[in-house]
Amino acid sequence: NTALERLNLGRNNITDRGAGLLAEALRVNTALEKLWLQQNKITDEGAGLLADALRGNTALKKLGLEWNNITDRGAGLLADALRGNTALKKLDLGWNKITDRG
Repeated sequence: NTALERLNLGRNNITDRGAGLLAEALRVNTALEKLWLQQNKITDEGAGLLADALRGNTALKKLGLEWNNITDRGAGLLADALRGNTALKKLDLGWNKITDRG
């Protein structure tokens, strides 16, 4: 899809499996700029899958992952992926299980 720019999938009980499917789509995405995945059931595993997709994504500017089950490990995976990503401008991880270490 080259027309969809915003997608809100918050509060849909999306699990790591669903995050993996979304990650596959993000790998080839050229249009989606904002993706909201707040209040789902995404853990570090799903965060890692999304992180892998972000490494090569050049379109996504905002990713909302607030109110999931992401810990320091998942935050670290996302941070590592962002080192090479110049498109993403906002990553929201509020209300997860991330400590000052993450």
